[in-house]
Amino acid sequence: MKSSTNLRKRVLSGMRSTGKLHLGNYVGALDNWVRMQDEYECFFCVVDWHALTTDYADTSQVKRNSVEVALDWLAAGLDPEKSVIFIQSHVPAHAELHLLLSMITPLGWLERVPTYKEQRENIKDKDLGTYGFLGYPVLQAADILMYKADVVPVGEDQVAHIELTREIARRFNGFYPRKGVGGFASPTATPEELKRRFYVFPEPQSMLTRAPKLPGTDGRKMSKSYGNAILLTDPEPVIREKLRTMVNDPARVHLSDPGNPDICPVGDLHKIFSDQMTVATVDCGCRSAAISCVECKSWAADALVKLLTPMQNRRREFEEDPRRAWEILEDGSAKARLVSDATMKEVRGSMGISLEYEPGLLKPHKKPGITVFIDESGQSPEGEKFGDTVLHQWMDSLPAGIALKEIGSRTFLTNSRKRVGIASAREQSPQEWTCKPLDRATDILVLLLVRQTGQLLSFVLPQKLLQPNWKKFYRDLRHDVRKKGSVVRIPVRMRFSDFYLDIPDEQPVPITEFQDDFKPLF
Repeated sequence: MKSSTNLRKRVLSGMRSTGKLHLGNYVGALDNWVRMQDEYECFFCVVDWHALTTDYADTSQVKRNSVEVALDWLAAGLDPEKSVIFIQSHVPAHAELHLLLSMITPLGWLERVPTYKEQRENIKDKDLGTYGFLGYPVLQAADILMYKADVVPVGEDQVAHIELTREIARRFNGFYPRKGVGGFASPTATPEELKRRFYVFPEPQSMLTRAPKLPGTDGRKMSKSYGNAILLTDPEPVIREKLRTMVNDPARVHLSDPGNPDICPVGDLHKIFSDQMTVATVDCGCRSAAISCVECKSWAADALVKLLTPMQNRRREFEEDPRRAWEILEDGSAKARLVSDATMKEVRGSMGISLEYEPGLLKPHKKPGITVFIDESGQSPEGEKFGDTVLHQWMDSLPAGIALKEIGSRTFLTNSRKRVGIASAREQSPQEWTCKPLDRATDILVLLLVRQTGQLLSFVLPQKLLQPNWKKFYRDLRHDVRKKGSVVRIPVRMRFSDFYLDIPDEQPVPITEFQDDFKPLF
């Protein structure tokens, strides 16, 4: 849980254990992370388990690569006094939450992730037909939800992953709302405040980081797998050599040919790393052929050396004492475990699989669908007595966290101020019940049906079923009752194993999916 005194929003982000970082990593994420440290509560994770999704065949470099990533982070300015910097595999709860979330994540959700198909098509030298590769968005969701991140900084290609994380959070919250939440929420509580009170996981938002176009030395997107990257650790001679051979505007075949810095990869480097005066000089000189490509590339190298030299000096300090960097990661992992332990306690509690012994754990308890209602004579009670008995025993069996406040005859309010109407009926004939309609429209309609055997069936019908035709139906019913002085009833029929509401002049409404589903009441 977040501290109530910490008003900063929480950020979670990470990088795979792929070794030393390049300029694309810096421009696309790391530079932004450094700036976020003073504004957000930041958790930055070296996601070494994610590296195994594609590099599972050879894990010999994963640990070393994790440290290399951390060294570049520290060199770029991530501060362990401001941010929690840790290694994913050093917080075992990530694996547990990944497992639990994988139990509820539909397979189709994963198969539709855009990057899944894209990488299967583009990475041909590795066998990616594994669950680990298919399920890595679930592991990513576990990383984010573990720390209840408010925002996740991502590029456009990762927005779909965050939306999937939101869907998984909603699905978990729907299945497993918090248990033991008593009392009523404030009437002025916002929807977000209600979610945080009754649900374990918030739904994280994407923070779109529009990284500028950063080409590699061959003009394509910078990537170590393409062999076109400039590493943050490259010394000055290597940087100058890489830029010397970098592709430039193909129109400049001869020194006298004018160029266009807007389509030249070297021009893109200037726009990101050079000062305004240099950018202006390059723009004018290239278009007029007043400068050579050699000069242009040399100035770009000057800008990169100016940026990277202080980072490399800071990195060298950690390289001379490698245990210091490892201790920072271990200290950050210990801090992360404190948060993850608290989250997993909530997760297990909401799922009913907590590690603590619970008094009365093995005692029989009442559940809707199995309770039998009888009076002293051994017969099912009739009339109002029957309805009251059904209502009280059903309410006694509600899951922890549901508190209904009575505001009228068979009418209640939920914690979230939804109006609940409750109707009950006995099986009149085989597979048919008749319920008296409520005296006013409701947000949630609860039908309590008792079979001739005494078995209780409960259906919690949410607001989405109470469409305009429903509301009209209720208005007509009230009008008929006032006009005719009679009671119009709603038939509930069972066809095979499914249940339907038979509303006059409408198609039967299937309600089977809402049997014993209490989510609308939370």
